[in-house]
Amino acid sequence: MHRHHEPPYAGPEPASSETAGRRAERRIDDRPDDDGTSFDEVPDDPEVAALFALVAERLKQAHARVHALNVSADAKTALTRQLLTVTEAAKRDLPEAARRLSRFVQDLDEGPPPVR
Repeated sequence: MHRHHEPPYAGPEPASSETAGRRAERRIDDRPDDDGTSFDEVPDDPEVAALFALVAERLKQAHARVHALNVSADAKTALTRQLLTVTEAAKRDLPEAARRLSRFVQDLDEGPPPVR
């Protein structure tokens, strides 16, 4: 039991519903993005925007496929981590992320999960 008159947590008062939405937009580690743009923003260049949308949709599909696999929880965790590295790569180098995602999906199509 907490006997002090202070709240049992460190830090400021809990966020109101107004500020909670703004806080959710920040990166988890509070570092600013390299170029000042959010990952949620679609680029102005139509070709880049199309690739961005394609990679986003294919990542969503790949996550669903991994979730549906009949493999151990450890295997699913490892596969999900691989997809998260592709997601992180997409923030820095979208064409490379697309290539990595294509290889990942091809490996899933060919048979046993490509757990590394």
